[in-house]
Amino acid sequence: MSFRRVIVAEPDGSAALVADSEIARLAAEGIDPIWRTDSVPEVPNPGDISDILGFPDPGGVWVIGWILEPGRIGNSDNGIVVMDEDAPGFHRTDSVDVHVLLEGSLVLELEDGTEIALGAGDTVVVNGNKHRWHNRGEQTARAIVTICGASRTNRQEI
Repeated sequence: MSFRRVIVAEPDGSAALVADSEIARLAAEGIDPIWRTDSVPEVPNPGDISDILGFPDPGGVWVIGWILEPGRIGNSDNGIVVMDEDAPGFHRTDSVDVHVLLEGSLVLELEDGTEIALGAGDTVVVNGNKHRWHNRGEQTARAIVTICGASRTNRQEI
């Protein structure tokens, strides 16, 4: 099942529907592009999807639909994230990623072995840390992810 993309904006000074369509999945496994800007968002913005794969630069935002099939680890080397060669699926990005799980279940595994079980309705914010995803359930996991491009510093305050 693909995601539907509905976008409204004010292209001529009044509210208008600017997009309403099913989304074509990218060649990158499991990613449906919904909306994107590669710099600080300005309005109105129709959210045109470029052909550029990769995470947005600092200030940019990418909204995607993401699926992970049962029994899979999110370890596809899809040209978007660089996977750890020694630990399949582990990766980190220069972004803050907000995942809202719509259907199914996922396990978020952290570098230290901590595992967090997630179900439909759960929200996770990944702050550029090393992690990987597992779908150990029996149904496809379906999520909406908002990816905010970020600058990386060596200092981390929590």
